[in-house]
Amino acid sequence: MNTNNKERLIGIILAGGKGSRLDGKGKFNQKFNNNTLLEQVYERIKSQFSYIAVNVNNKETTVKLNVEVIYDKFSKNIGPLAGIHASLCQGNNINGEEGYVCIVPVDTPFLPKDLGKRLYSNMLKNNSDVVFAKSANRIHPTIGLWKNKLKKNLELDINKGVRKIDAFTANFKVSYEEWSTKKYDPFFNINNSEDLNLAKKLIIIKD
Repeated sequence: MNTNNKERLIGIILAGGKGSRLDGKGKFNQKFNNNTLLEQVYERIKSQFSYIAVNVNNKETTVKLNVEVIYDKFSKNIGPLAGIHASLCQGNNINGEEGYVCIVPVDTPFLPKDLGKRLYSNMLKNNSDVVFAKSANRIHPTIGLWKNKLKKNLELDINKGVRKIDAFTANFKVSYEEWSTKKYDPFFNINNSEDLNLAKKLIIIKD
């Protein structure tokens, strides 16, 4: 990815999960590899984008990372679409409608270091509106590259009651970029203490 293209992409980490199956303090605060999960994800993607921010549900959440924090625009709990909408709003603020935002969740500590590059190449090749990551034939709807121009459409659909990512993207051109799981699944996600313990064992695997 050349410098000009990199400047058109920003990265947003969705950190709004409550972590109710962990300790209820939020997934992003979980200790991992001498850091927190948030710090781990940030380290995986920081070199891939010209700008990175963290999205949380409300202003009462404290984020201990030296990046901009953005908040959901929708006050009611509507799931991941709220974070995606906030990310698209920030994408428009940074790069306008012609830019792109790569959205990732905070509970995926092994994100590939070529994530942004490959998603962007896929989008250009297929002229897609959204590109989702895929591994082991499984689609990861909270990991993907979005065109900023989808913001207004998403606002309209949320206000109409749409709550699922695939229900929204069904109206647009979607493509998928698949990663190998030969060594490990780069999109392994942490939902409970068992997942967290397994991830700590997997950290010994180097890229």
